[in-house]
Amino acid sequence: MIGIRRTLTLGLLTLLNSSFIWADDPTNSESEPYYREAIGVPFLFSSEDWGLALGGAGVVKGLGQPQMTLFGTVIGSNNGTKMGYLGLYNVMVPGLDHLQIDFSVLESSLTETNYFIPGNPGYPHEEPGSNDSSLENAVRTGGREQHYQVHFQYTLPIGDGRDGALAAMAKKARGYNSSKTLWNPMTTGITSLELQPYYMSQRLDNFQPEHEADQSAGIRLVLEYDNRNSSHLPTRGSRTSFTYTYDWGSEDRPDWSTVEFEFSKFFSLGSNDLMNQQVLAFNAWVADTPTWNDTTTINGEDVFRRAPSFAGINLGGWDKLRGYSSDRFYGRSAVSYSLEYRMMPKWQPLEDMPIIGPLYDIPWWQWTLFMDTGRVADDFDFQELHQDMKTSFGGGIRFQVEGVTVRTEIASSAEETFFRIFVNQPF
Repeated sequence: MIGIRRTLTLGLLTLLNSSFIWADDPTNSESEPYYREAIGVPFLFSSEDWGLALGGAGVVKGLGQPQMTLFGTVIGSNNGTKMGYLGLYNVMVPGLDHLQIDFSVLESSLTETNYFIPGNPGYPHEEPGSNDSSLENAVRTGGREQHYQVHFQYTLPIGDGRDGALAAMAKKARGYNSSKTLWNPMTTGITSLELQPYYMSQRLDNFQPEHEADQSAGIRLVLEYDNRNSSHLPTRGSRTSFTYTYDWGSEDRPDWSTVEFEFSKFFSLGSNDLMNQQVLAFNAWVADTPTWNDTTTINGEDVFRRAPSFAGINLGGWDKLRGYSSDRFYGRSAVSYSLEYRMMPKWQPLEDMPIIGPLYDIPWWQWTLFMDTGRVADDFDFQELHQDMKTSFGGGIRFQVEGVTVRTEIASSAEETFFRIFVNQPF
């Protein structure tokens, strides 16, 4: 959950684990009792931006409904930087078996960090965030960031989603065999339609870039087809999604829209004497801002219908071009490709470790090697998008803790090296 620029010291100060009897299978009201669990992990780290920071993360599973999960984290540091996140997932509405709802809130106050926006007097003729921009072409300041979002996900009653959202969730989590290699939404895989209202803002302490809004409010529409054999540990199948985002604007900011296409494919490489599982995973992403060169009138002035840098098409951070800072590159359009070699060793010592092993269910770990490449451009031109591309390399260890996939990895590029801790697979 934390991206650290220089160094990280991570300590487990206290391990909390409490269980409460509930039910075994959330899709079967007559099943045996199951466990509702509350898990918490405090942590300590230091970095250039945060200074010395102390925080904690917690998960409550089975809250209110058997499949419901509450996740939260709070971090504060000695330089005044602080962040809080709260998410409620897998909420079901009685009588609407195919509808699932998620809620999330992120609030942060940063004392000092780099923003790749206009304002650095040392680069008067260079566009910050462009593919050829310098890492030093940034503004270092503080600011407050907010992100509120609701996901309404409707599982279409076709293929493996015919029995509703709960059954689809169970299949994704536990793994299932019906997908195999057949790409046919009518008979296999899970197809869903998502409606995501959102609000996000980025208000800097000292200034705001000219002609760039400090907030975005709109809606995302996502059509996804997922025929992977597992969401946590896919070894075959694919995942395809189309995303349309629209910010409806206001009297103080322009309206704009973006479109995205993403495709992931997984190939099993079998097992051997050392590995239970080997997988080659591939991801491709392409995005564009169709309104980029259109104009509208705001406060009597013609302005372009473009997204602010923090809300539009960008690369760098957790999932794409991981060897670069978050939002390091942005523009009208972008492409990104990732290739990962994922292996699951037969040797798994985590559950035998003192303190951690007896308290936590850690059924597997996975080692990874990866390479990312991509670039942004101010024209939607495939030839330009595939020239002078940026690249990053890395590796890491991922493991499942109480049903949550935790991702730890190191990623390097020509500019920087990062160590990050996050949740979920990147794709």
